[in-house]
Amino acid sequence: MDLALKPEHKAFADEIRAFARANLSPATKEKTFSGKHYDRDDHMVWQQALGKKGWLTYTWPKKFGGPGWDVTRRFLFENVLAEEGAPRILPFGPKMVGPVIYTFGSEEQKAKYLPAIRESTVWWCQGYSEPGSGSDLASLRTKADKEGDHYIVNGSKTWNTMGHWADWIFCLVRTDSKSKPQEGISFLLIDMKTPGITVKPIIMADGGHEVNEVFFDNVSVPVANLVGKENEGWTCAKFLLANERLGIAAVPQSKR
Repeated sequence: MDLALKPEHKAFADEIRAFARANLSPATKEKTFSGKHYDRDDHMVWQQALGKKGWLTYTWPKKFGGPGWDVTRRFLFENVLAEEGAPRILPFGPKMVGPVIYTFGSEEQKAKYLPAIRESTVWWCQGYSEPGSGSDLASLRTKADKEGDHYIVNGSKTWNTMGHWADWIFCLVRTDSKSKPQEGISFLLIDMKTPGITVKPIIMADGGHEVNEVFFDNVSVPVANLVGKENEGWTCAKFLLANERLGIAAVPQSKR
C-alpha cells in the first residue's frame, strides 16, 4: 500500500500552514504551547478567520456550505493546524448542532442557523447531562411543557462546557413523561439570553472555569425551535453523539 501523499495533498498542507501562520494570533499560539487557558476571543477570532476562508465547517458537504473535503484533506487540516498551535475548533456548532440541523431541521431552521455556524458569529453550547443522571442520558428530567406556540422549560443541566460564553444552547428536554424514556425526549434550540436562564460556574482543580451548571426557570422557547418531531429527539441525540465521539480523542493535539 502506497501511503505517500500526492502532490496536490502536499500543496494543500502547505496552503493550510501558510494560512495558519498568517491568521493565527501569536498570543493565542503562545497560550497553546505554554498550556494556558484561552479566552473567548482566542476562539472566536480564529474561528471567524477559518469561516471567512470556508474552512470552519470542514466536515460539511458542499450542499450545506462546507468544502466537501475527502478524508485525506480532513486529516491534513486537523494535523497541520495542531502542529501550528491553533486552538481546537469548538465542536458545538460545526460538528454537533450544525449537522443535526442540516439533517433533521426544517428549511427555515437551516436558513436561520447554518450561516452563523459557518461564520462562527454565534457560540453554541450543549445541554445534555443532568445532575443525578450519571451516564444514563435517557433519564433526563428537564421538562418542556407546550403552551400555545411555546414550550415552557424547567430543569437543569450540568457539565455544560463554556456555556458562560454561549449565545445559544441545544438542549434535550422531556416532552412526554408517560412513554418510555427515550421516546419522550425532544431536541430544542434555546437562546441563552432568554429570561429564566442562569449559568453557574464549576471551577476545576486547576482554577479554570470551563464547565457550568445551567438552570431553566419557566424559560419560554418558541415551538419553531424544535428540531425534528416532538418526542423523537433521541434520534437527533444519537446522531449528534456519534459525531461528537469521532473527535473526542483529540489525536492531532496529542501528537503535537
